[in-house]
Amino acid sequence: MTAEIAGRLKQRVRLEQKVPTPDGAGGSLDVWRTVGEHWAEMRPVDSVNMSAVVADTRVTARRWRVLMRGGIEVALGMRLSWRGLDLRVTGIDRDPQMPDRMTVVAEEFGA
Repeated sequence: MTAEIAGRLKQRVRLEQKVPTPDGAGGSLDVWRTVGEHWAEMRPVDSVNMSAVVADTRVTARRWRVLMRGGIEVALGMRLSWRGLDLRVTGIDRDPQMPDRMTVVAEEFGA
């Protein structure tokens, strides 16, 4: 890892994956299981929150750019938990020229 990235990863984030779990009534519930904790740099992408109306409710979302070390297994549909926020992974950028790092795009949602 280059010195350029080492000092930037100051936030601790938890990476979680959705796991279907039997609910005892023949169905299943989705439970979030922690698959790792990692150091990251958290940067907001948009200075203005995005918003939309979903089922007659205004929902706002803020997009984050998350810099992490390369080699971490991250996939779309996972989430990051950071400072009480649950962030849905919506994009992953791995640059072959910089294998020591990757950028994850994640969105938070709230009413």
